[in-house]
Amino acid sequence: MTAPKISFVIINHNYGQYVGQAISSVLSQDYAEFECVVLDNASTDSSRDAIRQFENADNRLRIEYLDRNLNQMGGFLHVIDRLSGELVCIVDADDFLFANFAAFHVQLHLDCGDRIAVTSGGVCEVDGTGAMLTPSYAFFLHSKAGTAMCPGDAEGVPRLLSQSDRELLWRQSTLIAPHEYGWHWSPGTANMYKLSFLKRARPILNVVNSTSTDNYFMPFLSALSGSACIDIPLSAYRIHGRNRYSVIPAGPGLRPTSKQSAARTYADRKAMVRTLASRARDFVSTHADTFWMIMDAAPVPDGVSRHDYFNDPVIQDILREHFDELVAACGEAQTSKELRARMGPKGYDVFMTRVRDGNAGANRTAP
Repeated sequence: MTAPKISFVIINHNYGQYVGQAISSVLSQDYAEFECVVLDNASTDSSRDAIRQFENADNRLRIEYLDRNLNQMGGFLHVIDRLSGELVCIVDADDFLFANFAAFHVQLHLDCGDRIAVTSGGVCEVDGTGAMLTPSYAFFLHSKAGTAMCPGDAEGVPRLLSQSDRELLWRQSTLIAPHEYGWHWSPGTANMYKLSFLKRARPILNVVNSTSTDNYFMPFLSALSGSACIDIPLSAYRIHGRNRYSVIPAGPGLRPTSKQSAARTYADRKAMVRTLASRARDFVSTHADTFWMIMDAAPVPDGVSRHDYFNDPVIQDILREHFDELVAACGEAQTSKELRARMGPKGYDVFMTRVRDGNAGANRTAP
C-alpha cells in the first residue's frame, strides 16, 4: 500500500486579503504527495493579484479564473472530475492549514481503511489578522458518540508520522459509525474526503450550487461509510465578520451560527434527499439494508424530527417527483412501509393522494 495523493481545492471569492495565506499553507505541508487547485469565482477585489503571485511557485499548483461566481458547491463540482487525488480537502480561502494537517489526516485514513469516507480535524479559531480567539472548536469534536481508535487495527499500513505522533493521533481520534446521527465535525477546511465517495454523492448542480460543501457532504458521506474525528487542532478557522456560517467564536455547548444561517443550512441539506431519491437504484445496489437510514441522516444535524422533516412540503415534493424511482429500487410494499413510518398514517395518506393526483394529471396531458 502506498501513501495516497491529496487534491486540495481552494475556492475563492473576494477574499484577496486571505487567499494568499491559504495557498501558502497548502504549499507548506510536510506531506508532499498532493495537487492544489485554486479556483477564483469571478472576484472583484484584489484576489487575482494575490493569486497571480503563486502562478509559477510550484508545479503541483493549478489556477483557474472563472468569469462568473459558481459559489462553493458549484465551483467544486466544476473541478471534481479533473481531480487526481484519492483524498480531497476543500479549503475555504479565508482559512489556513497547519503544516502537519495533511499527514495526520492521511495517516488516519490509512489506519481506518474502508471503515470511513471522511476525516475531520480540530481547528483553532482566529480573527481577521490571524490572532487566536479559541484554541479548539470544542462543540463539534467533544462528542459522546463514536468509539475510540484501536491501534491493533492499523497494522500493515504506511507510517507517515513518528511513533509518538501516531499514538497521539489514535488517542485523540474517534470513529463515528455510519448511522450515528448528529453533527460531529468541524467546519469546512478541517475535513478530508475520499474522492470516490464525493463522486458517488455529488448533488444536482442546478439545485445546490449555492450550498456549502461541508453542510451537504459531511452527513452524507458519514452516513454512507462512517467518519473519524481528530481532536487535535490542525487548521485555523478565521472569523472576520463576513463568514457565511458564523461571526462569533464557538464555545463548549455553544453553536455559533445565526438563525438565518441555520435556516439556510437546513434548506440546503434537503438536496441530500433529492440525490438519494433520484438515484435510489444506484444507492440501494450497495446499501440495500441501510438506504432508508441514510435518508434519515439529513434532518438530524438541524434538530428536526423525522416526522416533521418528511412531512415538509418541499421534501414531499422531492419524494413525489422521484416516487417511481423509489418503487423501482425498493419495491412498492417496502417504499410504502418506510414512508408511512416517517410521515405517519395521516401524512402518508396525504402524500399518496398527491402522488396519485400527479400521475392522473400526467396521464391526461400525455399525447
